Order: sequence, then structure tokens, then C-alpha cells
Amino acid sequence: MKVLMVHNRYQQRGGEDAVVDAEVRLLAVNGINVQRFDADNDAIQGLVSKIQVSAGQFGLPTPEQSRFRSALSVYRPDLVHVHNWFPTLSPSLFNICSRMNVPVVHTLHNYRLLCVNATMFRDGHICEDCTGTMFRIPGILHSCYRDSAAGSAVATAGMLTHWSLGTWRRSVDRFIALSDFARRKLIDGGLPSDKIIVKPNFIDPDPGPGTGRGGYFLYVGRLTEEKGLRVLLECWKEAPDLPRLKIAGTGPLQDEVQEAIATMSNVEWLGSRSSAEVIDLMRDASALLCPSQWYEGMPRVVIESFAVGTPVIASCIGCYPEMIVDGEAGALFPAGDATALRIRLRDLLQCRSLETMRSNARRCFQSNYTGDKNLSLLLNVYRSVLLAGKLVPSRPVPAGT
Repeated sequence: MKVLMVHNRYQQRGGEDAVVDAEVRLLAVNGINVQRFDADNDAIQGLVSKIQVSAGQFGLPTPEQSRFRSALSVYRPDLVHVHNWFPTLSPSLFNICSRMNVPVVHTLHNYRLLCVNATMFRDGHICEDCTGTMFRIPGILHSCYRDSAAGSAVATAGMLTHWSLGTWRRSVDRFIALSDFARRKLIDGGLPSDKIIVKPNFIDPDPGPGTGRGGYFLYVGRLTEEKGLRVLLECWKEAPDLPRLKIAGTGPLQDEVQEAIATMSNVEWLGSRSSAEVIDLMRDASALLCPSQWYEGMPRVVIESFAVGTPVIASCIGCYPEMIVDGEAGALFPAGDATALRIRLRDLLQCRSLETMRSNARRCFQSNYTGDKNLSLLLNVYRSVLLAGKLVPSRPVPAGT
């Protein structure tokens, strides 16, 4: 089987980039002939390249489309697996695959097909104003894409062009959603239900369990409003009796975090940390905190935390109720409610519940998020697409998978 993995890398590396790297590596070590086709937003420099990228959103020819068409002709894959195409590659690549009779699988890591800023989050709250509307005017009026009305208008018009052309219905053979919650939202937004399957993210190799004896809580991720940093800071500000909170990451709220913790003796900002350092921090943490206020895709930090046996305390929003059975591998609290979080933390500490949750968290990882589990699910998706198109893989799928 020959698979061309397509991804438009982000300027600041994130979880989605890590997922693509891990998936390519997993396929390769299991005998799948996989090749990458990458684009980079850093290549968008100057007026000419910006015009080309914008034109590409409407299906007009671009250098990246030519490069992609050439890659298909030379590599001749049995299947193309697209992760991120925005903005450099554009949805035109799906129509190119259709014209060249190459089946396509598309993993949807966010809500870009439904929302111009891809997050369904605006002005500090969940926003679904554009869902179900014909022209998605709210996203333009609120300048949801890069705080620019003009940019939002161009991005919205480009997306609506491909909805009207039927790109998503005709030129994508299978969509992968990361959770049942995301699948429901995508169906509500107009994608065909029979083309969307659920396959979660994964961690491979297995980092192995930790002890949780560090006696601290941990937050890992971007320091942004939608991630719920202000909820954490408010919680700890009103509870000096809580154990130490360690915050690892950088982002727009970095200065605000530093200013707030200057008056709190039990909060520590660690700045940016490597993947290996994050895993070590998770191993020793009493629990990982995920106070998100938006619909996360499927945070790898939750899976990493489960892998080392550390329970997760998260907002009861989006995919979290699917990943975390309240009281087993972690706990849930109402999104944005610092008081509820504080009460829940004190209760967990008093009952020593976090210690007993560690084995549950580890079992959750082993049952749902290992490399072997992901490989089986992913190959089943590929097989279903290839068989539906009556295509024969050029190489046999490895035995045992």
C-alpha cells in the first residue's frame, strides 16, 4: 500500500504537527510505503505569494497545486491522506485527486470547514453563529480570521466556494473525526454522516507509567484565553492552600500569567519545555489540568497523561466527557467556573481520589490510545476506501494488523 501523507505545517509547531509525524512514523515501521507532501506557511512572503494563496482558495492555479500534481504523478499513491491544507495548499488538492482517480482520506483536527477561525470560539465564549447559515456573515462582521474583516471575507468566500462546488461531498472519500462530539458537530455543519468515522489520536511509543509523587498539579499547553488559563489563575488566587501549580508553555497570555503569579507563592511558570521534559513533569504530577473553554480537537497532552498514569481534571466540554469518565481516570468541572474547579480539587485531595485513579488512567491509555490500536483503526479506514473504489493496494497490508 502506498500512502501520500499531506500536511500544511503551522508556523508555531503544535499537537497537529506531532500527530502527523507520529502517524507517518507508525505506518512506516509497520511496512506501509508512506511518503510526505508538506507545505509551510513560512513560504507566504510578500504580496505576490499572498495573492496566489488567496486565489488558490477559489480553485485558481498556484505553484503548490502544480507541485502536488507532480507528486501524485511521480509517486502514484494508492491513497492520499490529508491532515491540514490551509492556507497554502487549498481545497483544490481534493479536486486534483478526484480528477486523477486517487481516493482521499481527510482527518479533521478542527472546525475549519464550519468556522472561519476553525475554533468556534469568539470573545471569550463558544460561538456557533455561522453554523447552518448560508453566507456565514457573523464570521466576517466579527473579523474572526486574524482580526481582519477583509481576511475573514476572503477565507469565508473561498470556503463557501468549495461547499457550493461539492468538494467535501464528492472529492473526499472518508473524513476522520477525532471524537463522537466532533462528528456530531460536523454533521450539523453539513458533512455527510456516512463519510465520517471516528479515530482518536494516539501516543507511540508508550512512555511507561510514573509515580505521581511530585505533589503538584500541572498545566501544559499554549497560554491562550480559550485554553482556560484565566480560570486556573483565578482558582489558585482564591486558594493559597492548594498544592503547587506548574504551568508549562508560552503564548499570548504569557505576560499576564507572569504578572499574576508574582503574588502567588504556590504557582510556578516553567516556560517552554521539550516533549521529554513534559513527559517527566507528567510522571510526577498529581494530576494534569485542562480547563479549556472551547471545543478541543483531541489534546495529545490528555493521552500522554493517561500513558504515564496521571489522571486528568478537565472542563466538561467538547471531547473531554468522552475521554474522561468522571471519577475514574480523572474528573470534570463546568467550563469557565473557577469556584467549581476549586471545590472539586479540594474534594479530590481530601478523599485521596487522585492516587487511586492512576491505574484507571493507565488502563484507559492501553485500551484506547496506543500505537497498535491506532494502526488497526487507520488501516481499516484505508481498506474501506480502497475496497469501495475497487482498488488493489500495490503492497499487502502487514500480517497481524
